[in-house]
Amino acid sequence: MSRSSSLLEDGTGIRMALQRLCVAGARVDVAYKSQRSAYPMLTEDGDRFAFRMPHEEVAAWGLKPGENLAVKLKDRGLEYECVVGYTGQEILEGVEAGLATIPRSLRRSDMHRLADFIPDRAPSQAHAATFTNTRNALIDGTVQSFGEEGLELVLRNTKQDIRELLRMGEESLLDVPLEGDLRLRAATTVAYFGDNLVGLRFTKQADPKMLDQYRTWIQDQQVLQAQQDKEEFAPRGFQEATARVNRAAALPTLKVIVDRDPLILLLSEKDEFARRIGEALSRKFGLAALDHIKGPVKTQLKDIGADEGDWGRVRMVLVHNQLRLASPLELCRQLIEQEGCPVPVILLGTEEDELKKRHHAVAAGAVDYVVVEPFKILGILRRLDETLQLFEGS
Repeated sequence: MSRSSSLLEDGTGIRMALQRLCVAGARVDVAYKSQRSAYPMLTEDGDRFAFRMPHEEVAAWGLKPGENLAVKLKDRGLEYECVVGYTGQEILEGVEAGLATIPRSLRRSDMHRLADFIPDRAPSQAHAATFTNTRNALIDGTVQSFGEEGLELVLRNTKQDIRELLRMGEESLLDVPLEGDLRLRAATTVAYFGDNLVGLRFTKQADPKMLDQYRTWIQDQQVLQAQQDKEEFAPRGFQEATARVNRAAALPTLKVIVDRDPLILLLSEKDEFARRIGEALSRKFGLAALDHIKGPVKTQLKDIGADEGDWGRVRMVLVHNQLRLASPLELCRQLIEQEGCPVPVILLGTEEDELKKRHHAVAAGAVDYVVVEPFKILGILRRLDETLQLFEGS
């Protein structure tokens, strides 16, 4: 979808996006009246799509077939919203699911961004970039998205504070290798930035010929990606989505990210988050990460000494708010009530409604709820350290 249009109305394109979310086990944000929550996508069959939603939540929402739902989703890093009809509930592969009609259109909700194209399989050289600030400091970045009027980049050095490097409206010289001998060298200004992201907009000083070449390159890449999408699209629907997830669940892989004691176990679907928290804790704690989908957790920890009698080297369990099928609260209850986890369990999530989420976490058996969005290393480290000392000393 080009920047000139904020609306995707192509039915096949919409189904392709939904199928990609199924493959990734990504979440959609679903709202009904004053209720809102995020649920993992399960499948899409051409007439409807399904997302994991417990029956008790459907009842609590007072949701009936025929009601409209407001849905937000993120496909290839771009944010969309739509309205769909709720059609009821089913059990899919043993999972409680909510069903909804295929949306007739998807509307971009982040058109302020300099992001028209985010590649799935861009060549590695297309990611590297350098740019400057007005003090002529050279900054290494990675292109996150390509836009006709500019680009979004993240800092290669995640320990740098972008607010110390750049200011809004600041001029910058950008250099990005695209493909072969094609490079983009252009004058830009800082349009916006976040914790580790900056949007650079082309200025009038940028070479028009070079920008034309760059925009042609974007169009060519979009055509190639569209061809790949067509090959991967399942016209009869993505009936195999939950089967693939269940096959993956049969062979979970535990990753020891930092091998030292005391060892913390992180349950999360996000590899990047696991890497980030591993770096943050590495001076004091070890970290093992598991992309848990279903089944007992302890049976998947044999590589770190767990057996029928104990939990091996694990001294604390962190449950991230990004899981594939289970909700954090459900997984917490499983750990405490069904598996008798003897070490402290802490839920991790956003700062929105922090007190309410902490209350629900404790009610589910956790000892605490810790905010990791925004990610504040010292605060997170202190809370985990205090909890571990309390339990080790008891």
